[in-house]
Amino acid sequence: MVRFVGCIIYDGIGLNLMLLFQDKNIDMTLKEGIDIYQHYLYRHQKKIMIDQENETLIRDHDATHVIFGLDTTLEEEAMLDTWVLFGTNFKFRDLYKYNKKPEIKDLQKKLFSELGVFGLLRLYKIVLRNKISIFKRTRSMKKKWPFQFPDSYLDISILKLRDEYGIQILNAAERSLKERVIWSGTILKI
Repeated sequence: MVRFVGCIIYDGIGLNLMLLFQDKNIDMTLKEGIDIYQHYLYRHQKKIMIDQENETLIRDHDATHVIFGLDTTLEEEAMLDTWVLFGTNFKFRDLYKYNKKPEIKDLQKKLFSELGVFGLLRLYKIVLRNKISIFKRTRSMKKKWPFQFPDSYLDISILKLRDEYGIQILNAAERSLKERVIWSGTILKI
């Protein structure tokens, strides 16, 4: 039996927990999905980054988690990289600006300090199969997701947007991994 509690879907026996926007059939707006994503971060005492005035870079990044159905584990962040690189019309200057944010620079330093080169290589080895699957899905999209999307998209159903762009997200089984990279920022439970 599947049931919904807050922003999480439970499968009835406590397995395969996921955020609501990770369900390919969920009918909620993009704004509601972003709110769930931010609630998830808040609930786990993760810093919620906020855009500066007249900027939407953080919102746009958060929306990629929602539209492509991925959370913030290292593994799913690595999967998201593939969606963003091949399934959006991002501009390198946006990625550069994002990576220059002090919070992101601190996070990258911490990751490198804890995992080192071999830990990061291990991470990409763990998700390689997923990244290949995602790459193939980006090739069959109807059109690329606009990394900087219009404000009007916030009021449109995620389901409708995924259909319009031909986005086929990974289901829970496709996202599941035999091993995970554990570090101090790991969220072990949704």
